[in-house]
Amino acid sequence: MCGIFGEYNLAGADRALVERMAQRLAHRGPDGFSVHADGVFAFGAGRLAIIDLNAPPGVLFSEDRQTAVAFNGEIYNHRALRAELENAGHHFATRTDTEVIVHGYEQWGRGVLDRLRGMFAVCVWDAAQRSMLLARDRAGEKPLYYAPAEGRLCFASEIKALLADAALPRALNAQAALAYFALGYIPAPHTPFQGVHKLQPGEYLTYDGKRVVTGQYWRPSMPAPEGWSYAESVARTRAALAEAVEMRMMSDVPVGAFLSGGLDSSAVVALMRASASGPVRTFTVGFELPPGSTLDSKFNADARFAEAFARELGAEHHAITIREDDSLCRLLPHLICSMDEPIAQPSIIQTVFVAALARTQGVPVLLSGEGGDELFAGYPHFRSDQKLAAYLRLPAVVRALSTPLLERLPARFEAASRMAEKSRRIDPLSRYLAWKRMIDPADFGEALRLPDSGDLARALLERSLGPLLAAPQTPHFADRIAYAGLVSWLADDSNMRVDKLSMAMSVESRAPFEDHPLIDLALRIPLEHKLRGGTVKHVLKSAVQDIVPASVRNRPKWGFVPPASEWLRTVLRPLVERWLAPEYVAHVGVMQPEWVQQRVRGHIDRREYHLWPVWTALAFHLWHAVYIDEALRPEGTLTPEQVLSYSRQTTPASCTPGAPPAISVQTA
Repeated sequence: MCGIFGEYNLAGADRALVERMAQRLAHRGPDGFSVHADGVFAFGAGRLAIIDLNAPPGVLFSEDRQTAVAFNGEIYNHRALRAELENAGHHFATRTDTEVIVHGYEQWGRGVLDRLRGMFAVCVWDAAQRSMLLARDRAGEKPLYYAPAEGRLCFASEIKALLADAALPRALNAQAALAYFALGYIPAPHTPFQGVHKLQPGEYLTYDGKRVVTGQYWRPSMPAPEGWSYAESVARTRAALAEAVEMRMMSDVPVGAFLSGGLDSSAVVALMRASASGPVRTFTVGFELPPGSTLDSKFNADARFAEAFARELGAEHHAITIREDDSLCRLLPHLICSMDEPIAQPSIIQTVFVAALARTQGVPVLLSGEGGDELFAGYPHFRSDQKLAAYLRLPAVVRALSTPLLERLPARFEAASRMAEKSRRIDPLSRYLAWKRMIDPADFGEALRLPDSGDLARALLERSLGPLLAAPQTPHFADRIAYAGLVSWLADDSNMRVDKLSMAMSVESRAPFEDHPLIDLALRIPLEHKLRGGTVKHVLKSAVQDIVPASVRNRPKWGFVPPASEWLRTVLRPLVERWLAPEYVAHVGVMQPEWVQQRVRGHIDRREYHLWPVWTALAFHLWHAVYIDEALRPEGTLTPEQVLSYSRQTTPASCTPGAPPAISVQTA
């Protein structure tokens, strides 16, 4: 089941409202839904059939119908839990993993959450206690929103379902918007809508019509590193990742994989082959760019590496090329609508194309490499922060003399100049934002029209990120960056993107790197093993060196990004000109039109590089036009076939083993 929704209302639950919510989440449950009403409470679930295809859609019940469950996700250890519960006397009517939660709640109460290994957003209705339980999985793979009011609470997998309630205003949460402009996403429990909250990863909520109670049933811990040898870290990593991949192959329908050609997705695909009965089905995307051009060499490198690896592995590989024309202008508002929240991620475009391709090829489940960079220090800024840490260990008097000199170095010494500038940001939040921000809160006075926006943003971010930066028991600030990224960015940016856009195409995405035993393991591995010899993800590379070729393991890190900078100047320019026009920016009233225009014009005219502030502003104003003032209404329903009509299929459906094609790569 892949979308849940419901209402608790002391005045009597509105079944018609809950059914409208179901319709707004039809893409998450294309195989049917059901609604259960019990006086003050009504809820339901849509179904994307993955396990036990003959099971009924929607809500499942205990034998006495006193416990009912609506569930989105997968429980990978459901067979073991089922055996334990049957031994305890429980009787099952289906083979679904959902029913394990039903009987598990009967047996252990809220403690069932501790026993679940998987990804989930779940609602349990306890008819005897007249109370409901909501919970989100440990890594935040599945989203779950709620809107409390006096004597009532609505919840859903996506905000658009909550907006089926006319009583919920379409009003901007201005403080949450500040977090968005700083981070490029909105950390839980905040959302961009007033009155709407989202559960944090590993969080539960109970409600009995009187009081909302929330708590953490799980939060990853980063203790002092274990005294493992490098070889032991490698062996443990391989065993844990192999187990996580094998468990996520559980399915009664075809399973495939996102394959970017990078280390993480390649490792997942290589391990899938050990559990697959035939060739692994892989999917990737490229871009329509002039052959041999700098842009082609840079942005189509992933597609070429993916094809080469798929050929070497004997995978059944599928790839498409995204056309660079006005179709992207028609598509992007649909994607903003699908996301519910503004997220400054141009990669939303590739994500939906890959999911659409898989769906049309009859593959409704895809494994991904999400989470590998956070667990194993995969981004260059982890290595750079270690260099910054070494600089900060110099005596203060030395830095006082050297920092101004380094900041004035010529452009060819940009790395040293940037390190010197970052050395002035020594408090944890400022140091984190130096690597991870979209717009510097110090610039909010010029960029935003909201009063005291810089101070308000810092206060909100201190509450959201401060505890995460303080939690790890480690001497390395790079570990703190990774931990905060794991708990916050991964859940509310990356996972949100993958879940919402995969589900928009009725595809379920699974992330083996987000298996919580693997998370626990990775957070105990010394940073020295992850950045050994200055190489990012060294321990992971060693763990898969026998199954992932050196060409993939040793390729430079390149994020999952499209040629968005050029798109803003060309195919997406009509959206930029319309929705970042001074008149509309002034109408929205959040950003300063002059500040936005300076960056738009500088970027479009190629005088300056402002991809991230311009994309951040564009995504926000498109979201505002779709959801707040409804000035922009995407036409029709976005389907996989419609998405693929904006692309070209570029590779044959099957890659057999053989010599990989030559790869020419220009790194950024």
